[in-house]
Amino acid sequence: MAKLMLATRFKVLVTLCAITAGSNCPAWADDSKELLKAMSDYMAAQKTFSFDYVSSVEAVTPTFEKLQFVSSGTATVGRPDKIRVTRTGGFADLDVSFDGTKFTVHGKNLDAYAQIDAKGSLDELFDRLQNAGAEIPGSDLLLSNSFDTLMDGVTKSKHISSAVVDGVECEYLTFRKNDVDWQIWIESGAKPVPKRYVVTSKHVVQAPEYMLEVRNFRTGEDVKVANFAIEIPGDAKKVDLSELGQIDELPAPTETGDAQ
Repeated sequence: MAKLMLATRFKVLVTLCAITAGSNCPAWADDSKELLKAMSDYMAAQKTFSFDYVSSVEAVTPTFEKLQFVSSGTATVGRPDKIRVTRTGGFADLDVSFDGTKFTVHGKNLDAYAQIDAKGSLDELFDRLQNAGAEIPGSDLLLSNSFDTLMDGVTKSKHISSAVVDGVECEYLTFRKNDVDWQIWIESGAKPVPKRYVVTSKHVVQAPEYMLEVRNFRTGEDVKVANFAIEIPGDAKKVDLSELGQIDELPAPTETGDAQ
C-alpha cells in the first residue's frame, strides 16, 4: 500500500510539473494561438470533408450526481452551405441536414421530423440556431473562421505538451474564459485537424464537461457522396422544431432526475 501511495504521489508530481512548467520543468513555446489559427485556416480550406465522431455531455442532478451521456455519429460538410449529421445515443436517433435552403431534423426514434426555411451559409445557420437555443454541439469548429469565434473572450491560452489521441500525435492546447475553460488536441504536422475538443462549465456545480472526439477525418475524393436532402418516411409526423427538443445530447430533464 505504501509503495502504491508513493507511486501515485510521484505521478501527480510529474503531472503538476508538466502543467505548471515550473523552473525545473521544460517550458513549451507560447504558440497556442498560432497552432489554433493554423487549425482554423486548414479547416476553412477544406470545401468537402467528413468524419466520424464520439461525443459526451455531462449533467448534474439536484443531488450532485454527475451523469455522462455518450453519443456517436457521422458528419459530412460541403462548404459553403451544406451539412449532414447523424447522431445516435441512448435517448435519441437523429438525422440532421441543411441543403442550403432548408434545415431538417428527423427524430428516427420519435417517427417525427421538423423542417424550417433557412437559406444561407453554414455560418449563418449556426448563428441562427445558437440564437434560438438549438445549437449543434461542436459546430464552432466548422465555421469558416473558427479562430475568431473560439478566441472570443479568451483570457489565457497555453500549449501544454504533445499528446496522442486515437493513435495520432497531437498538440495539446488549453484556453480560459470567464465562464468556461476549453481544451483542444490538434493533429501535428501538415493536416492540423481538431481531434478532441473539451469544454468545461467551470461556474456550474461539479463543472460538467462536453467532449467531442473526431475520428476518420476525410477530405476531397475520399468523401463519400452525401445526400443533403433527408428522405422523410411517409408516415413520419411533422412537428415544430421545439417539439423535438434542443439539438444537444441530453435527454429530457424528467429522465435524468431534473438534471441541471
